[in-house]
Amino acid sequence: MSGSTEHISNPFLHSRSEDVSGDDLWKRYLDVVGEEDKASIERWQGSTSGLLTFTGIFAATVATFLTQSFEQLQPDTAAQAVFVGNQTVYLLALLVSANNPALAVPNPDILSNPFDFQVPTSAIILNSLWFLSLVIALVCTLLATLVQEWSRNFQRACQRRSSDKTVKEAAFNHIYQRMGVDRYGLDYMTSVIVGLIHVAVVLFLVGLVIFLAPV
Repeated sequence: MSGSTEHISNPFLHSRSEDVSGDDLWKRYLDVVGEEDKASIERWQGSTSGLLTFTGIFAATVATFLTQSFEQLQPDTAAQAVFVGNQTVYLLALLVSANNPALAVPNPDILSNPFDFQVPTSAIILNSLWFLSLVIALVCTLLATLVQEWSRNFQRACQRRSSDKTVKEAAFNHIYQRMGVDRYGLDYMTSVIVGLIHVAVVLFLVGLVIFLAPV
């Protein structure tokens, strides 16, 4: 019974004789960093959950506006159809007037040729801003998803307690995992994502001003 209780309280492999003196230190280390890891993981997952919600809504909004503004990059097909129809009527009237000179042929009421289409500079700038904003929002969504996945992997790796590892080996494993977090800047990744989202929002607002300016 006492052996079973000892196994539950000490899930690690028995240390070698030369390492036994440091077991208490490593256990204390794992207890302290365990609380810090828990707080870090909750912060990463909490921040990215809110970011995923916002970026999803924001990307959908930008895509909706981009669908409307993209039409400014293309000629008006309805105006082209009217232009062709007027020209056809005018040519038919000319053919009829050739046999009947007394018949007056009115000039087609056309203000401009829609086939002479040129993309407005404002439309190019507007669509460029909104497209870039959409791309940044999608990148932020991807990064937030990766941060959540990395935080779960970090949590599993650090909280793993195995009977085939000594407490010293478990502590070294945690140090190794933490070095990876520090190396790739996981603690700062959420700040980077927030900064990118701010850039995306600013680009969208600048484009919105250009979009509403003619109105």
